[in-house]
Amino acid sequence: MERNQILLFLTFLLTFVATLLGIVHVVTDSSTSKFSSGTGGGLFQSSEIGAVVIKLTGEIHSGESSFDSVGADTVLQELRDLENDANVKGILIEINSPGGTVAASQEIFNELMHLRKTKKIVVSMKDVAASGGYYIAAASDYILAENGTITGSIGVISFSPNFKGLMDKYGVAVRTYKAGKYKDMYSPFRDATSEEDEIINKQLQDTYRKFVEDVARGRNKTVKSIEELAEGKIYTGEDAFRNKLVDDIGGRREAHAKLSELCQYEGLIPLFEKEISPFDKFLTNFGVMFQGSAPHSKKISLLLSSPVLVMLPTWLGKLNL
Repeated sequence: MERNQILLFLTFLLTFVATLLGIVHVVTDSSTSKFSSGTGGGLFQSSEIGAVVIKLTGEIHSGESSFDSVGADTVLQELRDLENDANVKGILIEINSPGGTVAASQEIFNELMHLRKTKKIVVSMKDVAASGGYYIAAASDYILAENGTITGSIGVISFSPNFKGLMDKYGVAVRTYKAGKYKDMYSPFRDATSEEDEIINKQLQDTYRKFVEDVARGRNKTVKSIEELAEGKIYTGEDAFRNKLVDDIGGRREAHAKLSELCQYEGLIPLFEKEISPFDKFLTNFGVMFQGSAPHSKKISLLLSSPVLVMLPTWLGKLNL
């Protein structure tokens, strides 16, 4: 009985705190701008010249971003909000992502290529900016990586588990009813036919070719030069610099200086970062406290087992997910 009372009290307390922070979130969201100064000073105003920092952290997918993943819809909206603001001269994109789904990476790449016509874009790579992460980076004017950054992995991979041997061992069978010869092409309950393998390989080759062509276009290189560096090869930041997949070695300080130079701003251009409201912080901490790193592993596991084309480093499949 006493334990139930404690649980009831804790539930009430959390509900009260969440409600209170929600009210604060609504009030602050309606009275301040989306970005606050990352270099000192006040909130970003439409009359103030500056550049915006956008952080892309986690695997890339369609839909909305979460605290540990990059949702294409969220990123596209942020970029489009900045497009018509004449006082935003540049964008500093910090990438820490192993990649993700093809279409989502392509959407962000294409939006950045469009935005590059009117804004200067610099990418700063963190721990990992590989596959889809590198795809997005290639759309910038300038890329910096740390010596130990893992990048490259220009390639496409598709996963489909096969439980047939295990099921045969235990005498388990699955009956499949379908309309359409290839409807169960990714079925985990049978071996794929040679014809199905051919279809899947063609999908992969088409997507891979587009990946290479887009990187070449974004980096102003020839397709042949990118092909020689592609094939899923992974590079350290230092290797990537030697092979001209990135333009320089450095972190935010160097990226900030380069962006200021490209924007033709005297000194260091003011940087503005997206505000994280108290409510968002609470939800993030709440999620980490009760779920730990499980959601991150779960999302990657779903990518690895789903019938979609994904762009991830080959070593990711060896992780204990």
